[in-house]
Amino acid sequence: MKTILLAVLLLAFRISTAQACSCINAGGSEKQKVKAAYRQDALIFVGRVMSVETVVTTDTVRVSDTGPVERQFQYIRHEKLRYTFAVSQQLKGKATGPTVLVSTETSSSSCGKEFKVGSEQLVYAFQVSQKESIYGGPPEDITPYYATSLCNRGQELSQVKPTELKQLQKLAKAAG
Repeated sequence: MKTILLAVLLLAFRISTAQACSCINAGGSEKQKVKAAYRQDALIFVGRVMSVETVVTTDTVRVSDTGPVERQFQYIRHEKLRYTFAVSQQLKGKATGPTVLVSTETSSSSCGKEFKVGSEQLVYAFQVSQKESIYGGPPEDITPYYATSLCNRGQELSQVKPTELKQLQKLAKAAG
């Protein structure tokens, strides 16, 4: 009986801590959506996926002020995927060179976006320059990097409508 109760409690805890991707889909025409995404994202480009790697970070969280030191802290491991793209067409922002690194979460349930190595993609990416404090304090400045998610417009280039690319080229020309 205790085993069943423990299993139910563990399952309930796991369900309550699960993340789910939820994107806000603004209304309007496709043209309006592309324009809004252009304003919102810091980097937009067409590029080929050259490689992918898993990047692991570890945060330390103090969970207790009492007891043995090894039980006062908890280590939280976080994985992200970092893709290297060879940029063939710059539409907004400044890539760091002929290649650019773009991170995303590892799972679609956390809004992570998967790219196939060798595929050509239209990528909309935002810049991350701050890390939120787990203690509720002010955000911490970090070395900026680019990231994308399922909520960004990007997709495989073969699936992109030619009108979207033309609109992005016009927006890029008008901005620069």
